[in-house]
Order: sequence, then structure tokens, then C-alpha cells
Amino acid sequence: MKSMYAYAASLAAVLLGLVSVEQSSVAQTTSMPSQARSTIAQSLTPPALSQARIDESLIEFPLPQGEQSYGSIDGRKLHQYVVDLAQIALRYRDAGHPQFWGRLIGTSSELETDRWLAGKFKALGLSDVRIQKLDLPPQWMPQSWNVQMSGDGRSLHLTSAQPAYYANGLPAGGVELDAVYAGLGTEADFIGKDVRGKAVFVYNMLGLPDEGGERAVKHADAKGAAVIFVVSMLPGNMHYEAYPSSTRAPCFYLGNDDGTAARQLIETMRSGTAAKVKVALDVQKVPNLKSELVWGTLPGASDETIYVTAHKDGWFEGASDNAGGVASMLGLVEYYARMPQAQRRRTLIFIGLDGHHNEGQRGMITGGAGRRWIAEHRASLFAKTALVINDEHPATLQTQSRPRYYPGDELAWSNTYMPLQWYAGGKTRPELQKIVWDAFKEFGVPVELDPSPTPPASDMSYFFKFVPGVDASEYHNYFHTDWETPEVVPWTGLESTTRAFAKIIDEVNKHPLSAFQRPEDTSPGPFDE
Repeated sequence: MKSMYAYAASLAAVLLGLVSVEQSSVAQTTSMPSQARSTIAQSLTPPALSQARIDESLIEFPLPQGEQSYGSIDGRKLHQYVVDLAQIALRYRDAGHPQFWGRLIGTSSELETDRWLAGKFKALGLSDVRIQKLDLPPQWMPQSWNVQMSGDGRSLHLTSAQPAYYANGLPAGGVELDAVYAGLGTEADFIGKDVRGKAVFVYNMLGLPDEGGERAVKHADAKGAAVIFVVSMLPGNMHYEAYPSSTRAPCFYLGNDDGTAARQLIETMRSGTAAKVKVALDVQKVPNLKSELVWGTLPGASDETIYVTAHKDGWFEGASDNAGGVASMLGLVEYYARMPQAQRRRTLIFIGLDGHHNEGQRGMITGGAGRRWIAEHRASLFAKTALVINDEHPATLQTQSRPRYYPGDELAWSNTYMPLQWYAGGKTRPELQKIVWDAFKEFGVPVELDPSPTPPASDMSYFFKFVPGVDASEYHNYFHTDWETPEVVPWTGLESTTRAFAKIIDEVNKHPLSAFQRPEDTSPGPFDE
């Protein structure tokens, strides 16, 4: 009992310390609210924990009995590919792109990625390795932005502010606006508030039915907001790059530390006065850029085909999305390249997709040039295709946001990987679903109990109507943020998922082409344009 009282007292002291630090951060000028956050062993800048600690902590699943051939797929080697791809993004950042960076479509970072991938394809033994160029419409490229907040002699520099993709730019010199807090951005939150021409702050919680605070953003825009800020409820001060908000008012996303500091400043303003927000956003639409597909072929014993695709682009280091998918694809390349051609029943074709992180506002065609080209040529590409695997976000470390009774304001890291959403050909292909389920279970890949009726918002979403498709991925707490570093991609997860994909290919190769081919589905899909 005494130990329980001691624990309660120490916890109360920690919490009181948090409150006092949080209050003091508002009472003084600050440009880094994140320094007030309590952590247990984590860094306040990415990565939260070291690669060495993660590697030595991960649970490694043994090979199933009788499946020793898949042991050549080495997760540690695959993880090095993730590191290599993250380094490409970091080089682009350090070459004069400190705010909007990553492996970005149409930029020098994409060119470096493509030459790296083509080199790996050739070194691992693929034939017909080629880079296919694709024309792009003008691409959204923010040049710079800045967000500062002030009131009653205090000021904040909201360093985590990140404009949603394709946000409208602001006039030269920026704008200065009154700040309004609107909670979750529901109609109830806007009652009695005039937001026209103002900067509106709303909160977003992961898992709400309107992903990314979309409903709140639309409400604020419809009510005349001049700029909209969406605050993440996840711990920390992450930069988050969101898909387009499709609003007239530019939309920025804020880390929780910055968002909390902004709300506290609004709360402490004297009655009748408003905190001020000065916002600048310089955007250019850059014409005449090109993207690329990277192709490689591993001939088999027949001209029937199996495709493996993985998109190459990513925001920030893009370790899980989608360096992990590219690494897993290379693991499959290496595994099958070691096999004599006569033992490969079907020809394997690998495609490094350009990606989809350059999609514009709804109704605009600015991204997905590669998958669009593939869809247009589906009759010639997939006439004899038994399977397409889209390798996207195949392994991500399991994290938990602010575990109950845990005295750290952080995402707690674990020693294993997250369950995947998965799709395996839909309800008309129960045999394929069983093959996929059995392979994931056998190789220790955690998945949701039921398959998704359609692919989980991946590039397979654009192919599944006309190919037998498999997709497994997860959209995690660090998704699309500057904390999505190689440390959040566990080598054990890469190994298990890639081995399972190889098992799926081998099992599909035991069936005739007719087993999984179906007439093209012409019903409306979730991502039809």
C-alpha cells in the first residue's frame, strides 16, 4: 500500500510539474513550445529512439517448419535500403529545400531515387531495366512559409506549421489576422463565432470519420475563414504533410505542442481583444517537369506474368511510406533472381511507380501519371497476369499514444510491428483470400481479422478492378510526418511481410491463369476520377 501511495505522490508531482511548465511556456516568448513536453527516454527531435536500441529489442519470428528457402530474405538487408532512400530525401532537404522536402515527384530527388532503383534492379539480375519518362502538369511547389502569433506582449513562432498539399498561396508579405479557436470544427463549435476573414484553429483526432479534420476545414472555409490551422492531437510537434484540403482558404497543419501553445495564448487574451496571427505562404506552380516509372523483368518459364509494384515518392524521409515498400520489392527481386528460370513458372515484372503524393484539388489531374498510364494500357499489360502485388507500407513499428498511467506525453514505442489492413482480390476470389491469409499467419504478419472489400487507399485502388490484386499496408501515427524515419520501420516486419509475399506468389503459381482472372469490374470505385 505504501508503494501505491508513493507512486501516486510521484505521479502527482510529475503532473503538477507538467502543468507549471505548460503555464510558464505561455508566460514568456517562445519559439519552441515542444521543450515543455515530458518524455521518458525519447528525444524531442526525430528519431525518438536510436536504431541500435530498436534493432536489439525487436521480436524475431522463426521460419516456419519446412519453409527454409524463404530464409534468404533478410530483413536487416532490406532495412538498409530504407536507410538509403531516406538519405536521398535528406540530401534533397540539405540542398536548399528546408521546408518542403522528401523524394518529391518531378524533382532532383526523384531522379536520384530512380537511378538508385534502376541500379539495384540491374545489380540483382533483372533484364529489360528501363526508365520511362512521364509528362507532368504544373506541380505545386511551396517556396517558403512562416507563421507567427502574438498577443499581450507575448509571441509564438509556430515552427511545425505545414501547408496542406496544393494550398493556395497568400499575397506577398503575408497577412495578419485575428485568431479564433473553434474546437473540433463542428457546427456546434462555430455557434456564436464570426470567423470571416480570420485565422481559425481546429483540432483533429486520428480516427475521426472525417480524416484529417476534413469536415472541420470545410466548415471553416464555408464560413469565410481566411486561413485554417488544423492541430494534431498526437503527442509532439510533428510536421505533417496532408493531402489537399480542397478549400479556398489555405490550410496548415500544426503539431500538438504548437497547437496547444496557440490555444493557450487565445485563452489568456483580455476580453474584447484577439491574438494576432501573421502568415506568409509563397507558392509556385512549376511547369514542364517530368516523372518516371522504373521497370525491370525477371523472365520465367512462360509468358504469363506476375507484377510487383511499389511507389517511390514520399514526404520527408518517407521511411514507411514508401521506402519500406520499395525495400520489400527489392527483397522479392533478389529472392526470385536466385532461382533458375525454369523454376519460375511465370515472368515477374517489377515497377517502381512514380507515386501519388502530388495529387491536386478534387477534380484536378496533377498526380498519378504512372498509374494512369498503366490503367490506359491495361489490355496489353495484364492480358496474361495471374497476380499483382502492390507493396506499400508493409512494416511499421507499433506505437501507442499516451498510454494510460504512463507519465510521458509521447508516443510509446514497442518491440514489434503494427497489424496491416489487407486486400486480396475481393469477394469473387475466396481462394486468393485464403492463400494470402494463410501466408500472413504462417510468417507472423499481424493483419486485421477481415480483409478490406476494396484496397486500403493505396495504388492498388486504381488497379484492382481489372487485375487479381493483393495489397497490405498501414497508416500509422507518424504517417506523412518528419518523424517517419527509418527507425519506425522494423527489419523484422520487412522480413516477415516480404517472405509472406513470396509465399503468396509461389502458391498462386500452383494455379492456372483462369483461377483468379475475372472480367473487369465497371462499378464505381472509391477513387474513381
